Amino acid sequence: MRFLGGFIVGLALACSLSATEVPDEWIGMPVTVRLTTGDKISGLLLGRVQRDTTDAIRVRTEIGTATIDLGQIAELRLLEDLYRHAWRLLLMPTAEPIGANSSAVSLELMTIGAAIGIGDVGSLLVLRSIVPGIPSSHQLSVINAKATLLRAEYQQLDGYLTLAVGGNLAWINSPNRLQHVWAATTFTRVRSRLTMMTFYNLSDRDVYDVAAGTFGSVAMRYARNAIGFGVGLDVQMPARDDLHVLAELWNSDLARPYQSMVVVGVRLANTALALDAGLAITSQVILPLAAVSWTPW
Repeated sequence: MRFLGGFIVGLALACSLSATEVPDEWIGMPVTVRLTTGDKISGLLLGRVQRDTTDAIRVRTEIGTATIDLGQIAELRLLEDLYRHAWRLLLMPTAEPIGANSSAVSLELMTIGAAIGIGDVGSLLVLRSIVPGIPSSHQLSVINAKATLLRAEYQQLDGYLTLAVGGNLAWINSPNRLQHVWAATTFTRVRSRLTMMTFYNLSDRDVYDVAAGTFGSVAMRYARNAIGFGVGLDVQMPARDDLHVLAELWNSDLARPYQSMVVVGVRLANTALALDAGLAITSQVILPLAAVSWTPW
């Protein structure tokens, strides 16, 4: 992989709500309610009510209006905020900001890191490999930053598009520094997201000697000033709101079409935890991919 962008993350702790914790601005908006029994109800939030001595909310669903005691609610979220992992695919960052979905992240169970949202614009991902038996100077480190500059609602369709620019630094061994700038656009519909991105290699070398302690070393070639692109798709399954199919296509150098990679995988996610599994396929090798992210807030 020549370009390491965004990855990873999500788990929101269940909490007991009081009437003051149902924001007035949510009234009239689509919400999802997770009950203490584990059941979910989705619909339009009509407002707060008093039932006997109990505070409650009223939600208009497809089969009628439900009155739900706040004591029965484990989690209440806006429907648009239910999926907390839209800022990344398996390997590719999207144009979506991390926002309030800051997470702890691990890729291949051999890295540890954090994804941090800075308001509704800034996003920062930091990863460091922790492979046993490999010296610290031979480990991998990645810093990826992006700024989401635009969110525009579609005029005649449900959904919106976002535009982001970013840059990253990656050390594949301490002496081998890669750096990129990139731009991405994400087209969001009700159950799918399509991301298109392009990136530019700012590194000043063409060949890198990548060592892994006693496991040996290999020469990696990556042309300076190379321009690459990526396309990624995230589709939510119709019958399973918690299951997503992910696919990515990468090319690290437009002048060398054979330097391409296909990534396919699935994501099992709730508002707290995301578990990813997939394959990265190149002309020379097939690599298994796994990632976990936890969003505890």
